[in-house]
Amino acid sequence: MIEMFHEFTFEAAHRTTPTTPLHGHTFKVKVVLTGEPVPVFGWSHDLLEVEPVIAGVRKQLDHTYLNDIHGLDTPTLENVAQWIWKRLNSEIEGVDSVEVRRGLEGSGEGVVYRGRR
Repeated sequence: MIEMFHEFTFEAAHRTTPTTPLHGHTFKVKVVLTGEPVPVFGWSHDLLEVEPVIAGVRKQLDHTYLNDIHGLDTPTLENVAQWIWKRLNSEIEGVDSVEVRRGLEGSGEGVVYRGRR
């Protein structure tokens, strides 16, 4: 079994509750993929196939108001991670986890979502 990852960022605004002021973040995402290594290359996933799928999900989130995205009425870190996982898992086999962070390195917060296996 091998574990690979792909990272990306996106900028977005949101409100987590009706009384939360509108604000935005730079979100950092780490997608972990697991699988058996291909004998010739050693990888479990060909990034030339994975990257366009991840880029499509990123495009849906980047520079948006997250509350307007179907399924993200309450865009907490936990819900955003689950939303990303569901979309990637429907198109890529072996999505192990999705980590979503915000804030500066060393003073941020985040969550890791692992879907049902």
